[in-house]
Amino acid sequence: MDAILDLSNQTLDVGTCAVLGKIMQISHVISKVSFEDCLLKEDGIKSILLGLCGNSTVKTLSLKGNSIQSSSTHALAKMLRHNTTIVRLSLEWNNLGLCPGSFSSFCEALGSNSTLQYLDLRSNQLGVDCATHLARAMARNCSILTLDVRWNSMSTAGGKALLESLHHNKTLSKLNLIGNNIPNEVVAAIDAQLVQNSRSAIMVKEYTSRTDMLKQQLEDHEKSSAQQIEQLEHTLAQTDLALNKTIKESMFQTGKLEEELRSKSLELEALEAKYELINSALRLSQERVSVLEARNKFLEEDLHKCQEAALLQTKNDKEILDHARSEHNQEVRSLQKTIAQLESQVGDLEFKCANKKEQIFDFKETICSLQSEVKGTRMECDDMLATEVGKHKESIRNIEQQHNAEVQRMKNEHQQLEAELRDKLSNSETVRSETHAEVASLRLQISAERSSAQAQLFSLKQQLKAEHSAMVKGLEERLHAMEESCNDAEERLRVQVASNSALTATNAKLNTRIHTLNNDITELNASVEDKEAEVKAAEKRVRSEFTAQLGELQKEREETTKLNSVILNLRRTNSELEHECEVLKRQIKMKEEELQKLREDEAHRVGMLHSAFVSYFNTSLGPATNPR
Repeated sequence: MDAILDLSNQTLDVGTCAVLGKIMQISHVISKVSFEDCLLKEDGIKSILLGLCGNSTVKTLSLKGNSIQSSSTHALAKMLRHNTTIVRLSLEWNNLGLCPGSFSSFCEALGSNSTLQYLDLRSNQLGVDCATHLARAMARNCSILTLDVRWNSMSTAGGKALLESLHHNKTLSKLNLIGNNIPNEVVAAIDAQLVQNSRSAIMVKEYTSRTDMLKQQLEDHEKSSAQQIEQLEHTLAQTDLALNKTIKESMFQTGKLEEELRSKSLELEALEAKYELINSALRLSQERVSVLEARNKFLEEDLHKCQEAALLQTKNDKEILDHARSEHNQEVRSLQKTIAQLESQVGDLEFKCANKKEQIFDFKETICSLQSEVKGTRMECDDMLATEVGKHKESIRNIEQQHNAEVQRMKNEHQQLEAELRDKLSNSETVRSETHAEVASLRLQISAERSSAQAQLFSLKQQLKAEHSAMVKGLEERLHAMEESCNDAEERLRVQVASNSALTATNAKLNTRIHTLNNDITELNASVEDKEAEVKAAEKRVRSEFTAQLGELQKEREETTKLNSVILNLRRTNSELEHECEVLKRQIKMKEEELQKLREDEAHRVGMLHSAFVSYFNTSLGPATNPR
């Protein structure tokens, strides 16, 4: 928060002013300082102004009524050269005009100052010379807006000098000249020039505000156009990425679909090969069944022949019937045993048929497992088929071997029976009926097995055909779905192509808009270049003034170097005087020691004289008393 230091109408000695100067040199809070009517001494004013040289916060300074003149004016000039924050300076009721030389240095510093805006020089006894110095300073100054020089004695020459300075100064807008004995004509001319200066200042402010506004608009326009271009590029990049992604996805999907079609075609080929193998195996089994039927027919013919031979032999065996009747019971028992054996054989055949059915069921299960394992590799399928075919062949071979063995065994038994019948024709009729019944049952079993085998083969064929048709339908449906997905992908590509064309059209429109904006920017740049040319001309003028100020500063620097050399000489003389003082002090000490010694000697002498006087007095008094 800004603070105010108001010490108006206070009596301040040099020491307090020095402390205040140091405080202001360090402080960063004080913004307004007032020493009005304090009647400060020159050293106090110098210390305060020296502190303000290094201050960076004070903006208002009032030194009214402090009789500033000569060396104090130089200190004030130094403060104006170094301080860059004071905006308002009040020097009313001082004596700056009593010493025109010091006031000229103040005016030089005032001309080089670039922050002061208000200066109050009322009642400072400013004459014609001071007015000319002030006019020169105002011709170089470009920051003061208000100057108050009332109640001085500038007269006509001073007024004309100020009027001449206003032809170079374009910033001063208010100048108060009451009480200076200046003619009304000069005052009117000064007022007219001030009005012109205020108008030019207003125009300059408007020009600067307009240029700033145009620059801001140009920057905003460039930023917006750049953002729009970036957004368009970003949208185009996103659309390109989306198109690339969709194309890649469609290609990937088509590749997947082609791979699936290939795999399904391979699966179909494998299934067709398996179906052909199964058909070939079924054909082989049918051929083997036909062979077995031919063998059964051959056996039936052999049995018929045997029966005929047995009929022929019955005539010859009537004689043996009596003997056979005695042995009939034994033969019946043996026949019962053979019937039991035949029943066991029939059970074995039924068990074998059941095994065959189980093998067919296992074969179905292997077919299902093969269908579930279709998704495997072709080599594994071929190996599994080879193993299954081998197993099936081995099972068929085993069945054939068993059947052949059974047929052979049955032939052997039949031959034995024929031999027994030939031997025992007496009981052949009963045996024939039983054998006919057994043969009929066997035929019925064989025909039932044949029909069941044919029905199983037909059902397997129907299942394979149904599965094949289902697989074909599923593949056709998948192909149809893949075709629909391909059509959808093509439609998406068409839509994306249309959107891309729309984006290109919008891009072309934006390019035309950018072209028009660039034309506007070129026009604005041309106007800015014109304004920059004007600014450069003003900069040249300011540089010329700055070079002049630099020359003056260099002169002041030379003067400061001279003053520094004088100060060094004074320091040297001061050091020599201090050395001489030390020598004199030493001599004084020696003299004091000598005087002390002399005093001690004198005291010793006085004591000796006193003792001598006493002894003399005593000796003189002794003889005088003796005569009495």
